[in-house]
Amino acid sequence: MKVGVVISIVLGFVSAGFSEKIFNGENGLLIMEVESTASSKGDWKEMKSVDGFTGDCHFEFTGNKPASGPANDPLEYRFTVDKDGIYNLLIRAHKRLDGEEPDKCNDCYVRLAGDFDSAGPTSLDILRSDKKLYGGSQNGWGWTAKLDVGHKKWPAVYRLKAGEEYTLVVSGRSQRFNMDRIVFKHQSVADKKAKDPKQPESRSK
Repeated sequence: MKVGVVISIVLGFVSAGFSEKIFNGENGLLIMEVESTASSKGDWKEMKSVDGFTGDCHFEFTGNKPASGPANDPLEYRFTVDKDGIYNLLIRAHKRLDGEEPDKCNDCYVRLAGDFDSAGPTSLDILRSDKKLYGGSQNGWGWTAKLDVGHKKWPAVYRLKAGEEYTLVVSGRSQRFNMDRIVFKHQSVADKKAKDPKQPESRSK
């Protein structure tokens, strides 16, 4: 076999190994571990310091300042859902305050790309652009709550279509914000089930 052919085959395997996964929600529930991205991590650091994380690790954002900063080091997560309807976005999160006030180190930016509609009062412009999603616990793991735009709170709810491919982009905002897993849950799925850390990551292709 020629050297050029061998190199092409090797490069093909390497490229395939680093290709972006597409996660597939089942029964109205989609779960993605934060480390399941092919994006360059930049100032997102792999950590294992907060007990109870799921998967292989959790991510801590080490850029910007504890209060805020620009949208940096975007991480992309591609997925589909299997049921039409209203979905709520949740991120399992921890705010490592290290002496800061409780409202610091508690947020990231999110935006969604794809064919979807707003499922509430939140405008499509908000849902399609980098906007602050905040929440989490300073003691162990909690969950993000809502979007914050100009100090006004908005629900992170989306009307998604079964089989449509979406891309969620999560970017760093405040320093020492930690995230563990990302969840989209259909309105028919109970919060307790969606937030159960024993729920497995959704299958991908």
